[in-house]
Amino acid sequence: LQLRQVTLSGDGEPTLAPDFAGAVQAIVRVRAMGEFPFFKMVLITNATGLDRPQVREGLKQFTKSDEIWVKLDGGSQTFLNQVNKPDVSLEKLLANILSLARQRQVIIQSLFAATDGEEPPFEEIKDYAQRLKELKNNGAQIPLVQIYSATRPMSRAECGHLPLKALSHIAQTVRSVAGLKAEVF
Repeated sequence: LQLRQVTLSGDGEPTLAPDFAGAVQAIVRVRAMGEFPFFKMVLITNATGLDRPQVREGLKQFTKSDEIWVKLDGGSQTFLNQVNKPDVSLEKLLANILSLARQRQVIIQSLFAATDGEEPPFEEIKDYAQRLKELKNNGAQIPLVQIYSATRPMSRAECGHLPLKALSHIAQTVRSVAGLKAEVF
C-alpha cells in the first residue's frame, strides 16, 4: 500500500470543523516530514464554509498539486431546495466558489438524481450550465466538471439513480453552454 492522498470529506461539511486550519496544518506537517512519498490533499466541500477565515487560512497551505472539489448540484435556488436543502443561498455558494476559483483551480462536482423516476427538468440543467458559464466568465478556474448520480440509497426515498444517457446529456449541455470540460462518473 502507498499513501497517495489525504481527503478532507465525510459525514458533514469539512469546512465547518472547528479547527479546519489546524487539521490542514497537521496534514502538511506529516507531508513535510518526508516519511512518505509526496501525497496530495483533496478537499471535498459543499462551498458553504469557504468564506470562513479559518478555512481561508487553511487553504493557504494547499499547494498547486492539491485539489479542491466543490459541490454544485443545481442552477436555481428552487431546485437546490428540492434536492438538498442547503443552509445557505445559491448566491452565497456561487460567491464562495468564485472567490476561491479566482485564486486557484477547483473541480466542480455535481450530483443529479431522478426524482420520482423523472430526470431533472431541462430548464434546470440549462440554468446549472449557465451558472457554470457565469463562474467561468467571471474568472473562475474550472478545469473539470464531474457529473454523477446517486449510486446508493439517498436520504429521500423519491430520489434515485439517473441513467447514463441522462448524465451524458447534462455533461453535453455543460460543454456547449459553459464551454467547460465535463465528464460523467
